[in-house]
Amino acid sequence: MNAHTTKPPVTINRFVESLRKNAAKGKAISFGILNIPADLRLGTDDYQAITRDAFHNLPENTKVHRLENGMVAFVHAGSWTNDDNTFVEHIREILTDVLDRQGLGHIPTNLWNRFEWPKDQEKLADLLGITLAERPSSDVSVRFDMADMLRGAITTEAVFDSCRRQAIVCFDDTRREVLGHEIYCSLDYLRQNHLASFLLEGPGEIEILSRVLDEKVMDVTAALAPSILPDRLHLNMQIQTVHSDKFTDFIAEHDGKLIENMAIEFSMENAIANWWEFEDACEFLHSLGIQVGLDRITLPALEFLSPRKMNVDFIKVIWDQNIVGSRRAEVAERLREFAVLFADRSLILTRCDSRTALRMGRSLGVDVFEGSYIDAMLGGYLHRECKSKSRSSDKKCAVCQWAPREARNNGCDFHFRAGKLLSDI
Repeated sequence: MNAHTTKPPVTINRFVESLRKNAAKGKAISFGILNIPADLRLGTDDYQAITRDAFHNLPENTKVHRLENGMVAFVHAGSWTNDDNTFVEHIREILTDVLDRQGLGHIPTNLWNRFEWPKDQEKLADLLGITLAERPSSDVSVRFDMADMLRGAITTEAVFDSCRRQAIVCFDDTRREVLGHEIYCSLDYLRQNHLASFLLEGPGEIEILSRVLDEKVMDVTAALAPSILPDRLHLNMQIQTVHSDKFTDFIAEHDGKLIENMAIEFSMENAIANWWEFEDACEFLHSLGIQVGLDRITLPALEFLSPRKMNVDFIKVIWDQNIVGSRRAEVAERLREFAVLFADRSLILTRCDSRTALRMGRSLGVDVFEGSYIDAMLGGYLHRECKSKSRSSDKKCAVCQWAPREARNNGCDFHFRAGKLLSDI
């Protein structure tokens, strides 16, 4: 629980639904409610004082919800064994000061109320003055599976619509060589355009969504495989996905040919949060002949990473234009060190959206790049290479080269083939 500025009031319906939602996940919910009458007219400072007292006196990880009727709820997952007498005494002092200041209202005798959900539903309804909608008796005992719900909600069309592909290109003094490409699903795009009706909150629910998305992307990749093979293919995945039966089935697709030129990338956040599982996943993938990479490494994070302790084949560092700022020397030197240690095209600078990213990266010893600017540089080559139907725009392949949906609709092949030399761009 954080002692910070009080959040905007929450509607009673939303508060009750949050209790139901957490209980449906199998969590035991304990909570207390301060029965603060609206006529006391508490101000923002008063609510902040209550929050601070809760921070110091109530159990850790207690969430504070200011309700629309002026009451304040304190929700704690699991059992609540702490003595809260001191907290209640302090709250009475705060409300007494408010009463003296305003000259209105009263302090109720049932100021502090403790509940457990769902056992005390009727008591809560009486306190809030509402009628809780009848639910089937099995609702509180059956735990719904969010993963199954999302599997049904995310269609193949939605994944095609949200998937992107980007070329991975090596630059040297005399030539440009395509090393392969990455296919990924834009989580933000999917949530905004295809899952807008879902209220997904918290890292746990986002993790479930990411794992379901991994499964969907594997299905799309298997469908696209005939047009991709034998190209080098990079896929982003959660560590937990690699240990699943779905992944085992995936790598067996097309008689196992998918894994011959495959690379799996894990985000740095996912790896740090599950380090032992990350090491196990690396060992497992290497035993299959699949390359492993660590993705989404920020430039400042390089200072805290030990390259000799990472059992990966390549790393992806996110380009940040702030490298040209006040800490340029330190950050640039650290990137140069990693470029030396991860030689042989095993350090990739990603999200390169400008010529500056390419030039700065090359000056620091980076040879491999990925991003919108790199794709834009290949536009002329794509225009010549694309054999699909002509379009009104000169950039006839500028869409289908990065969107699997368009490639499927237009019958356009993906032209960023591994090993392709592009010395003329």
